[in-house]
Amino acid sequence: MHRRLIALVATAVVAAAACSGASSATPIADASTIITQSLDAVSRAKTVHARAEVTGTVPFDLGSLLGGESGGSPTASGASMDLSGTYLDATVDITGKKGTVTIAVPVLLGMKADIIMDGDTTYSRISLMGDKWQKSVSSSEPGASPSPSQDVATMVAEVEKALSAPGVTTEKLADEKCGDVDCYHVKITAPASSLRSDAGGLLSGLGGAGGLGGLAGDLASAAPGASPLVGGDVTIDWWARKGDLRPAKIVIGTTTQGSPVTITVTMDKWDETVTVSPPPADQITDQPSFEMPSFLP
Repeated sequence: MHRRLIALVATAVVAAAACSGASSATPIADASTIITQSLDAVSRAKTVHARAEVTGTVPFDLGSLLGGESGGSPTASGASMDLSGTYLDATVDITGKKGTVTIAVPVLLGMKADIIMDGDTTYSRISLMGDKWQKSVSSSEPGASPSPSQDVATMVAEVEKALSAPGVTTEKLADEKCGDVDCYHVKITAPASSLRSDAGGLLSGLGGAGGLGGLAGDLASAAPGASPLVGGDVTIDWWARKGDLRPAKIVIGTTTQGSPVTITVTMDKWDETVTVSPPPADQITDQPSFEMPSFLP
């Protein structure tokens, strides 16, 4: 579970940044330009709060949960999982490498995980394992991982390629209010049949920017015929603030076995100070972390 949580934290950090700060005094008419410039602004973000909420029902294989070999699709057992109440809430300082993340999956025995990041040190606590925190320290080696700007450049390039993939449509809708600010509204539609082509980059790129890249990546890899997970078009609605192109909201939607699944991400508190504190020493344990069942997003 610990490795899974760290991966989600990394996704949240990229998401947190999905946004930032270039001024946009001249109105932008092209939908694809709004998306790519909004992503390109990532490198200027310092801190952000992002909340991703998931609703809908997805199939899963009980045999996989119990450690058996199903050899089939996620619906081999006919079971399903109601994602209502599932969310990820993250407040991160991108430049300071610190922040907090909370993940809740009520359908899994009310599972909730809390994460505190402070430089190279991470504390994680999972409700299914009790009320203790587990501490881990990562070792940073020069050149071991690409810089955030390199990661963003890769994501932007992937999305630009995906936007021009066959079957993908990008439409600029009427401007809307996001709270008290004016926003561009762009809608992207990708047919399920295209998700194994370049269009799959929409979910891995835009999904990562939204804060649930893991689930978006699962959708991108589930092509019709190979899995019934994605049963219809995938739509991505993107609201970017007109003044600085920072995303205010991203909504990713599709259907699974005829049931709608929606990921809604809201972002605010840009560049506000983020403060974290480690748990008390007597609340930290050396017990091994919990491994999340594989059917979870």
